[in-house]
Amino acid sequence: MCVVCAKEVELNRLPRSLSYAMRVARLLMFLMTPGVSLSLWSKSGILYREVRVLDFLSKLYDRVYILTYGGFEDLRHRSVLPSNVDVLFNNVGNCLAYGFLAPFVYRCMFRKFGIIVCRTVQLAGCFVGLLLKLFYGARLVLRQGYQYSKFLRSRRAFHKYVFAQILELFAYWFADVVITTSENDREYIVRRYRVNRRKVHVIPNWVDVEAFKPMPGVPKERGRVVFVGRLEHQKNLHALIDAVKDLPDVKLYVIGDGSLRKELERKVANEHVDNVVFLGVVPHEKMPYELNRSEIFVLPSLWEGHPKTLIEAMACGLPVVGTDVEGIREVLVDGYNGLLCKPNAKSIREALVKLLNDSELRRELGENARKFVVENYSLEKVMERELALHLWVIKSRGGMV
Repeated sequence: MCVVCAKEVELNRLPRSLSYAMRVARLLMFLMTPGVSLSLWSKSGILYREVRVLDFLSKLYDRVYILTYGGFEDLRHRSVLPSNVDVLFNNVGNCLAYGFLAPFVYRCMFRKFGIIVCRTVQLAGCFVGLLLKLFYGARLVLRQGYQYSKFLRSRRAFHKYVFAQILELFAYWFADVVITTSENDREYIVRRYRVNRRKVHVIPNWVDVEAFKPMPGVPKERGRVVFVGRLEHQKNLHALIDAVKDLPDVKLYVIGDGSLRKELERKVANEHVDNVVFLGVVPHEKMPYELNRSEIFVLPSLWEGHPKTLIEAMACGLPVVGTDVEGIREVLVDGYNGLLCKPNAKSIREALVKLLNDSELRRELGENARKFVVENYSLEKVMERELALHLWVIKSRGGMV
Protein backbone atom coordinates (compact mmCIF):
# COMPACT_ATOMS: atom_id res chain seq x y z
CA MET A 1 0.00 0.00 0.00
CA CYS A 2 1.42 3.31 -1.08
CA VAL A 3 1.77 6.34 1.14
CA VAL A 4 2.47 9.67 -0.50
CA CYS A 5 4.02 12.05 1.98
CA ALA A 6 3.95 15.84 1.97
CA LYS A 7 6.90 18.01 2.98
CA GLU A 8 7.62 18.33 6.66
CA VAL A 9 6.15 21.48 8.16
CA GLU A 10 8.63 23.86 9.78
CA LEU A 11 7.92 24.15 13.46
CA ASN A 12 8.59 27.86 13.53
CA ARG A 13 5.62 28.42 11.21
CA LEU A 14 3.21 27.64 14.04
CA PRO A 15 1.64 30.67 15.76
CA ARG A 16 3.28 31.39 19.09
CA SER A 17 0.02 30.96 20.94
CA LEU A 18 -0.15 27.37 19.68
CA SER A 19 3.54 26.44 19.81
CA TYR A 20 4.82 23.60 21.96
CA ALA A 21 8.11 22.25 23.20
CA MET A 22 8.59 19.59 20.55
CA ARG A 23 9.96 16.80 22.69
CA VAL A 24 7.39 14.36 21.35
CA ALA A 25 6.28 14.16 17.73
CA ARG A 26 2.54 14.52 17.35
CA LEU A 27 0.34 12.88 14.73
CA LEU A 28 -3.32 13.55 13.99
CA MET A 29 -5.28 10.85 12.15
CA PHE A 30 -8.30 12.45 10.50
CA LEU A 31 -10.67 9.52 10.09
CA MET A 32 -13.27 9.75 7.34
CA THR A 33 -16.44 7.66 7.24
CA PRO A 34 -16.27 4.28 5.43
CA GLY A 35 -17.36 4.78 1.85
CA VAL A 36 -16.59 8.50 1.88
CA SER A 37 -13.68 10.03 -0.01
CA LEU A 38 -12.17 13.40 -0.83
CA SER A 39 -13.42 12.96 -4.38
CA LEU A 40 -16.95 12.40 -3.09
CA TRP A 41 -16.68 15.57 -1.01
CA SER A 42 -15.50 17.41 -4.10
CA LYS A 43 -18.34 16.01 -6.22
CA SER A 44 -20.82 17.00 -3.52
CA GLY A 45 -19.42 20.51 -3.46
CA ILE A 46 -18.29 20.40 0.20
CA LEU A 47 -14.55 19.68 -0.04
CA TYR A 48 -13.55 23.29 0.62
CA ARG A 49 -15.86 23.48 3.63
CA GLU A 50 -14.59 20.28 5.22
CA VAL A 51 -10.92 21.11 4.63
CA ARG A 52 -11.25 24.37 6.56
CA VAL A 53 -11.26 22.32 9.78
CA LEU A 54 -7.80 21.02 8.92
CA ASP A 55 -6.49 24.55 8.47
CA PHE A 56 -6.94 24.93 12.21
CA LEU A 57 -6.17 21.43 13.51
CA SER A 58 -2.97 21.07 11.48
CA LYS A 59 -1.34 23.87 13.49
CA LEU A 60 -1.27 21.68 16.60
CA TYR A 61 0.41 18.66 15.02
CA ASP A 62 3.68 17.80 13.30
CA ARG A 63 1.87 15.67 10.75
CA VAL A 64 -1.76 15.02 9.82
CA TYR A 65 -2.96 12.09 7.74
CA ILE A 66 -6.42 11.89 6.24
CA LEU A 67 -7.61 8.30 6.13
CA THR A 68 -9.87 8.39 3.09
CA TYR A 69 -11.80 5.51 1.55
CA GLY A 70 -11.22 6.81 -1.94
CA GLY A 71 -8.59 5.42 -4.28
CA PHE A 72 -5.49 6.90 -5.87
CA GLU A 73 -7.58 9.69 -7.40
CA ASP A 74 -7.95 11.30 -3.95
CA LEU A 75 -4.30 12.35 -4.11
CA ARG A 76 -5.13 15.06 -6.62
CA HIS A 77 -6.85 17.00 -3.84
CA ARG A 78 -3.61 17.42 -1.86
CA SER A 79 -3.13 20.86 -3.39
CA VAL A 80 -5.96 22.28 -1.24
CA LEU A 81 -4.56 20.82 2.00
CA PRO A 82 -2.22 22.49 4.50
CA SER A 83 1.46 21.68 3.90
CA ASN A 84 1.76 19.15 6.75
CA VAL A 85 -1.40 17.26 5.77
CA ASP A 86 -1.31 14.22 3.50
CA VAL A 87 -3.57 11.45 2.30
CA LEU A 88 -3.68 7.72 3.03
CA PHE A 89 -5.80 6.32 0.24
CA ASN A 90 -7.58 3.00 -0.17
CA ASN A 91 -6.02 0.59 -2.65
CA VAL A 92 -7.51 -2.49 -1.02
CA GLY A 93 -10.97 -2.00 -2.47
CA ASN A 94 -13.27 -3.14 0.32
CA CYS A 95 -13.78 -0.23 2.73
CA LEU A 96 -14.10 -2.24 5.92
CA ALA A 97 -11.09 -4.41 5.08
CA TYR A 98 -9.05 -1.29 4.37
CA GLY A 99 -10.12 0.30 7.63
CA PHE A 100 -9.20 -2.76 9.68
CA LEU A 101 -5.89 -3.27 7.87
CA ALA A 102 -4.70 0.34 7.94
CA PRO A 103 -3.47 0.32 11.59
CA PHE A 104 -1.19 -2.62 10.75
CA VAL A 105 -0.10 -1.67 7.24
CA TYR A 106 1.13 1.71 8.50
CA ARG A 107 2.53 0.42 11.80
CA CYS A 108 6.07 1.63 11.06
CA MET A 109 4.76 5.13 10.50
CA PHE A 110 2.68 5.13 13.69
CA ARG A 111 5.65 4.04 15.80
CA LYS A 112 7.52 7.22 14.83
CA PHE A 113 5.09 9.38 16.79
CA GLY A 114 4.98 9.68 20.54
CA ILE A 115 1.49 11.18 20.52
CA ILE A 116 -1.24 9.95 18.19
CA VAL A 117 -4.66 11.58 18.25
CA CYS A 118 -7.53 10.28 16.13
CA ARG A 119 -10.40 12.56 15.17
CA THR A 120 -13.48 11.25 13.38
CA VAL A 121 -15.71 13.10 10.93
CA GLN A 122 -18.70 10.93 11.88
CA LEU A 123 -19.14 8.09 14.37
CA ALA A 124 -18.93 5.32 11.74
CA GLY A 125 -15.23 6.03 11.22
CA CYS A 126 -14.33 5.40 14.86
CA PHE A 127 -13.41 1.70 14.53
CA VAL A 128 -10.02 2.65 13.07
CA GLY A 129 -9.45 4.97 16.00
CA LEU A 130 -10.37 2.23 18.46
CA LEU A 131 -7.78 -0.08 16.86
CA LEU A 132 -5.12 2.64 17.00
CA LYS A 133 -5.98 3.21 20.64
CA LEU A 134 -5.68 -0.51 21.40
CA PHE A 135 -2.38 -1.14 19.59
CA TYR A 136 -0.57 2.22 19.74
CA GLY A 137 -2.07 4.02 22.73
CA ALA A 138 -3.70 6.67 20.55
CA ARG A 139 -6.21 9.14 21.95
CA LEU A 140 -9.63 9.21 20.33
CA VAL A 141 -11.57 12.43 19.78
CA LEU A 142 -14.92 11.12 18.59
CA ARG A 143 -16.76 13.81 16.70
CA GLN A 144 -20.19 13.20 15.18
CA GLY A 145 -22.64 15.46 13.39
CA TYR A 146 -25.75 13.48 14.25
CA GLN A 147 -26.85 10.51 16.36
CA TYR A 148 -26.53 7.46 14.10
CA SER A 149 -28.77 5.12 16.11
CA LYS A 150 -31.59 7.68 16.28
CA PHE A 151 -31.36 8.12 12.52
CA LEU A 152 -31.65 4.37 11.91
CA ARG A 153 -34.46 3.95 14.42
CA SER A 154 -36.51 6.56 12.59
CA ARG A 155 -36.02 4.58 9.37
CA ARG A 156 -37.05 1.34 11.12
CA ALA A 157 -33.84 -0.38 10.06
CA PHE A 158 -33.84 -2.76 13.03
CA HIS A 159 -30.68 -4.80 12.40
CA LYS A 160 -28.62 -1.73 11.53
CA TYR A 161 -30.09 0.03 14.55
CA VAL A 162 -28.91 -2.75 16.90
CA PHE A 163 -25.44 -2.70 15.32
CA ALA A 164 -25.29 1.09 15.64
CA GLN A 165 -26.12 0.89 19.33
CA ILE A 166 -23.32 -1.64 19.93
CA LEU A 167 -20.86 0.54 18.01
CA GLU A 168 -21.96 3.65 19.91
CA LEU A 169 -21.61 1.87 23.24
CA PHE A 170 -17.98 0.86 22.56
CA ALA A 171 -17.11 4.17 20.93
CA TYR A 172 -18.45 6.37 23.72
CA TRP A 173 -16.97 4.27 26.48
CA PHE A 174 -13.48 4.09 25.01
CA ALA A 175 -13.24 7.55 23.44
CA ASP A 176 -11.22 10.13 25.34
CA VAL A 177 -13.44 12.97 24.16
CA VAL A 178 -16.88 12.90 22.53
CA ILE A 179 -18.01 15.90 20.49
CA THR A 180 -21.65 16.24 19.52
CA THR A 181 -23.44 19.14 17.90
CA SER A 182 -26.45 19.58 20.16
CA GLU A 183 -27.42 19.45 23.81
CA ASN A 184 -30.15 16.92 22.97
CA ASP A 185 -27.59 14.47 21.60
CA ARG A 186 -25.36 15.02 24.62
CA GLU A 187 -28.19 14.15 26.98
CA TYR A 188 -29.05 11.11 24.87
CA ILE A 189 -25.46 9.81 25.05
CA VAL A 190 -25.08 10.43 28.78
CA ARG A 191 -28.44 8.93 29.68
CA ARG A 192 -28.61 5.96 27.31
CA TYR A 193 -24.98 4.82 27.49
CA ARG A 194 -24.13 6.05 30.99
CA VAL A 195 -21.14 8.01 29.79
CA ASN A 196 -19.43 10.50 32.09
CA ARG A 197 -21.00 13.86 31.30
CA ARG A 198 -17.62 15.59 31.51
CA LYS A 199 -16.38 13.54 28.57
CA VAL A 200 -19.15 14.70 26.21
CA HIS A 201 -18.85 18.21 24.77
CA VAL A 202 -21.30 20.19 22.66
CA ILE A 203 -19.58 21.95 19.77
CA PRO A 204 -22.02 23.00 17.04
CA ASN A 205 -21.41 23.02 13.32
CA TRP A 206 -19.76 26.15 12.04
CA VAL A 207 -20.20 28.51 9.14
CA ASP A 208 -17.69 30.76 7.40
CA VAL A 209 -19.43 34.08 8.05
CA GLU A 210 -17.04 35.89 5.71
CA ALA A 211 -18.10 33.70 2.79
CA PHE A 212 -21.73 33.30 3.78
CA LYS A 213 -22.95 36.85 4.20
CA PRO A 214 -25.51 39.21 2.70
CA MET A 215 -24.57 40.33 -0.82
CA PRO A 216 -26.26 43.67 -1.49
CA GLY A 217 -25.13 43.54 -5.12
CA VAL A 218 -27.06 40.33 -5.83
CA PRO A 219 -30.70 41.13 -6.69
CA LYS A 220 -33.40 39.07 -5.03
CA GLU A 221 -35.71 37.09 -7.31
CA ARG A 222 -39.29 37.72 -6.30
CA GLY A 223 -40.92 34.56 -4.94
CA ARG A 224 -37.72 32.50 -5.04
CA VAL A 225 -37.73 29.91 -2.24
CA VAL A 226 -34.69 27.66 -1.85
CA PHE A 227 -34.02 24.32 -0.16
CA VAL A 228 -30.48 22.93 0.23
CA GLY A 229 -29.80 19.38 1.40
CA ARG A 230 -29.80 15.68 0.65
CA LEU A 231 -32.84 14.40 -1.21
CA GLU A 232 -33.75 11.76 1.36
CA HIS A 233 -36.80 10.77 3.43
CA GLN A 234 -35.53 12.74 6.42
CA LYS A 235 -35.84 16.03 4.52
CA ASN A 236 -39.61 15.64 4.00
CA LEU A 237 -39.53 16.99 0.44
CA HIS A 238 -42.84 15.46 -0.61
CA ALA A 239 -44.55 17.75 1.91
CA LEU A 240 -42.52 20.74 0.72
CA ILE A 241 -43.52 20.20 -2.91
CA ASP A 242 -47.15 19.85 -1.86
CA ALA A 243 -46.82 23.09 0.10
CA VAL A 244 -45.61 25.22 -2.82
CA LYS A 245 -47.27 23.64 -5.86
CA ASP A 246 -50.41 25.78 -5.67
CA LEU A 247 -48.74 29.02 -4.57
CA PRO A 248 -48.90 31.73 -7.23
CA ASP A 249 -45.73 33.66 -8.14
CA VAL A 250 -43.56 31.27 -6.11
CA LYS A 251 -40.81 29.05 -7.44
CA LEU A 252 -39.00 26.45 -5.32
CA TYR A 253 -35.37 25.71 -6.15
CA VAL A 254 -34.11 22.38 -4.78
CA ILE A 255 -30.32 22.21 -4.41
CA GLY A 256 -28.74 18.83 -3.68
CA ASP A 257 -28.93 15.20 -4.70
CA GLY A 258 -29.89 11.90 -3.16
CA SER A 259 -31.72 8.60 -3.51
CA LEU A 260 -35.15 10.26 -3.84
CA ARG A 261 -34.32 12.60 -6.70
CA LYS A 262 -35.93 10.54 -9.48
CA GLU A 263 -38.98 9.84 -7.33
CA LEU A 264 -39.41 13.54 -6.59
CA GLU A 265 -38.93 14.46 -10.24
CA ARG A 266 -41.63 11.93 -11.18
CA LYS A 267 -43.96 13.46 -8.60
CA VAL A 268 -43.44 16.91 -10.08
CA ALA A 269 -44.02 15.62 -13.61
CA ASN A 270 -47.05 13.45 -12.78
CA GLU A 271 -48.77 16.20 -10.83
CA HIS A 272 -47.90 18.84 -13.46
CA VAL A 273 -46.09 21.03 -10.94
CA ASP A 274 -44.41 23.83 -12.87
CA ASN A 275 -42.87 25.85 -10.04
CA VAL A 276 -40.28 23.36 -8.70
CA VAL A 277 -36.77 23.30 -10.17
CA PHE A 278 -34.09 20.72 -9.32
CA LEU A 279 -30.63 22.28 -9.57
CA GLY A 280 -28.64 19.26 -8.41
CA VAL A 281 -25.34 19.75 -6.59
CA VAL A 282 -23.99 23.28 -6.39
CA PRO A 283 -20.30 23.76 -5.38
CA HIS A 284 -20.03 25.06 -1.86
CA GLU A 285 -18.18 28.20 -2.92
CA LYS A 286 -21.14 29.15 -5.16
CA MET A 287 -23.75 28.53 -2.49
CA PRO A 288 -23.69 32.07 -1.00
CA TYR A 289 -24.71 33.46 -4.40
CA GLU A 290 -27.59 30.98 -4.76
CA LEU A 291 -28.81 31.80 -1.27
CA ASN A 292 -28.58 35.55 -1.77
CA ARG A 293 -30.67 35.31 -4.94
CA SER A 294 -33.50 33.84 -2.87
CA GLU A 295 -36.12 35.52 -0.72
CA ILE A 296 -36.68 32.61 1.68
CA PHE A 297 -34.84 29.47 2.77
CA VAL A 298 -36.93 26.48 3.89
CA LEU A 299 -35.93 23.33 5.77
CA PRO A 300 -38.95 20.99 6.17
CA SER A 301 -37.09 18.08 7.82
CA LEU A 302 -38.61 15.40 10.04
CA TRP A 303 -35.56 15.61 12.28
CA GLU A 304 -32.05 17.09 12.22
CA GLY A 305 -28.79 17.03 14.10
CA HIS A 306 -27.41 20.54 13.77
CA PRO A 307 -28.22 21.52 10.17
CA LYS A 308 -25.33 23.23 8.38
CA THR A 309 -27.42 24.45 5.46
CA LEU A 310 -29.80 26.21 7.82
CA ILE A 311 -27.11 28.22 9.58
CA GLU A 312 -25.42 29.01 6.25
CA ALA A 313 -28.68 30.48 4.97
CA MET A 314 -29.10 32.43 8.21
CA ALA A 315 -25.55 33.76 7.87
CA CYS A 316 -26.56 35.15 4.47
CA GLY A 317 -29.32 37.12 6.17
CA LEU A 318 -32.14 35.05 4.70
CA PRO A 319 -35.44 34.73 6.53
CA VAL A 320 -35.87 31.02 7.16
CA VAL A 321 -38.73 28.60 7.68
CA GLY A 322 -37.98 25.40 9.58
CA THR A 323 -40.05 22.61 11.02
CA ASP A 324 -40.50 22.45 14.79
CA VAL A 325 -38.45 19.28 15.22
CA GLU A 326 -35.32 18.21 17.07
CA GLY A 327 -32.23 19.93 15.73
CA ILE A 328 -34.09 22.86 14.15
CA ARG A 329 -35.94 24.14 17.19
CA GLU A 330 -32.57 24.40 18.98
CA VAL A 331 -31.43 26.93 16.36
CA LEU A 332 -34.59 28.86 15.50
CA VAL A 333 -36.46 31.06 17.93
CA ASP A 334 -39.90 31.39 16.38
CA GLY A 335 -40.61 34.97 15.37
CA TYR A 336 -37.09 36.19 16.23
CA ASN A 337 -34.59 34.61 13.82
CA GLY A 338 -36.95 32.45 11.79
CA LEU A 339 -40.37 30.83 11.66
CA LEU A 340 -41.19 27.37 12.98
CA CYS A 341 -43.98 25.26 11.52
CA LYS A 342 -45.27 21.71 11.67
CA PRO A 343 -43.80 19.11 9.27
CA ASN A 344 -46.86 18.99 7.03
CA ALA A 345 -47.71 20.74 3.77
CA LYS A 346 -50.43 22.99 5.20
CA SER A 347 -48.27 24.40 7.99
CA ILE A 348 -45.24 24.85 5.73
CA ARG A 349 -47.40 26.70 3.18
CA GLU A 350 -48.84 29.01 5.84
CA ALA A 351 -45.35 29.96 7.08
CA LEU A 352 -44.13 30.64 3.55
CA VAL A 353 -47.16 32.77 2.70
CA LYS A 354 -46.72 34.76 5.92
CA LEU A 355 -43.15 35.64 4.94
CA LEU A 356 -43.86 36.27 1.28
CA ASN A 357 -46.55 38.79 2.16
CA ASP A 358 -44.53 40.74 4.75
CA SER A 359 -41.29 42.34 3.55
CA GLU A 360 -40.64 44.00 6.92
CA LEU A 361 -40.86 40.62 8.70
CA ARG A 362 -38.44 39.12 6.16
CA ARG A 363 -35.98 41.94 6.79
CA GLU A 364 -36.23 41.68 10.58
CA LEU A 365 -35.88 37.87 10.70
CA GLY A 366 -32.99 37.96 8.24
CA GLU A 367 -31.04 40.54 10.25
CA ASN A 368 -31.58 38.65 13.50
CA ALA A 369 -30.61 35.37 11.84
CA ARG A 370 -27.29 36.80 10.62
CA LYS A 371 -26.52 38.28 14.05
CA PHE A 372 -27.36 34.99 15.81
CA VAL A 373 -25.03 32.95 13.57
CA VAL A 374 -22.12 35.39 13.83
CA GLU A 375 -22.37 35.33 17.62
CA ASN A 376 -22.71 31.56 17.98
CA TYR A 377 -21.53 29.60 14.94
CA SER A 378 -18.65 31.44 13.28
CA LEU A 379 -15.76 29.22 12.17
CA GLU A 380 -13.24 30.88 14.47
CA LYS A 381 -15.39 30.62 17.60
CA VAL A 382 -16.35 27.00 16.99
CA MET A 383 -12.82 25.85 16.15
CA GLU A 384 -11.44 27.66 19.18
CA ARG A 385 -13.51 25.32 21.33
CA GLU A 386 -12.33 22.19 19.51
CA LEU A 387 -8.70 23.30 19.60
CA ALA A 388 -8.95 23.63 23.37
CA LEU A 389 -10.02 19.97 23.58
CA HIS A 390 -7.13 18.87 21.37
CA LEU A 391 -4.70 20.84 23.56
CA TRP A 392 -6.05 19.05 26.62
CA VAL A 393 -5.71 15.64 24.92
CA ILE A 394 -2.13 16.38 23.86
CA LYS A 395 -1.14 17.55 27.34
CA SER A 396 -2.73 14.50 28.93
CA ARG A 397 -0.60 12.31 26.67
CA GLY A 398 2.63 14.03 27.64
CA GLY A 399 2.78 16.99 25.27
CA MET A 400 4.09 20.18 26.83
CA VAL A 401 2.86 23.73 26.47
